[in-house]
Amino acid sequence: MLGIIRVLTLSDPRDVHRHGELIERQYQIPVVSECIWDQPKGIYDQETEDIAVPKIIEVAKRLEAKGCQAIGISCAADPALAEVRQAVRVPVIGAGSAAAHQAMAMSRKAGVLTILDDAPPLVKQILGDAYVGMKRPDGVRTTLDLQTPEGRKNALEAAKWLKEQGAESIVLCCTGFATIGFAKELMERLQLPAMDPIMAIGATASMFLKKQNSLSPDGAAV
Repeated sequence: MLGIIRVLTLSDPRDVHRHGELIERQYQIPVVSECIWDQPKGIYDQETEDIAVPKIIEVAKRLEAKGCQAIGISCAADPALAEVRQAVRVPVIGAGSAAAHQAMAMSRKAGVLTILDDAPPLVKQILGDAYVGMKRPDGVRTTLDLQTPEGRKNALEAAKWLKEQGAESIVLCCTGFATIGFAKELMERLQLPAMDPIMAIGATASMFLKKQNSLSPDGAAV
């Protein structure tokens, strides 16, 4: 079972589990989802990330206690990734870093589409010389802005700009792009592969969980 930590505070259980549902549908692995509290706009700058860190750690511990064999942090900035890995005994997957690794596996040059002032440091580190730059869509400050017609339109324009800079793939550095199905739109309209951070968590977790579940308790294949 995979645990998903939402860093956006949501009240409707269907919304809380929206990213988990995407993973379940694509990879056929069970997912339990939980969001942190008192952050209705999620994480969108250093201050909101700092506030979220202890909450993410606490939720991760709860998910481990529920029996989750792996945990995914549903935020492309990978907040509290190192801290959570120290706090729990199961593998922890960061959405942004997982998407960046996917981009490196399939392209020579990658751009980053983000709602932040800069690409997340870990994403830039993974991309290395393949990094061609980042772009934040005009008028988009939080993940909620992506759900507006204007936000989506401006995100498409930002992706076009990154393609013009030489990007052969796009790392979507906000899990809000998964909520609106933006990776598929980029492929259809720009013929540009985009790394969906939620699907990247799912792909990584699926490989690990299927391997774990194929082993007997003594570690031998069954």
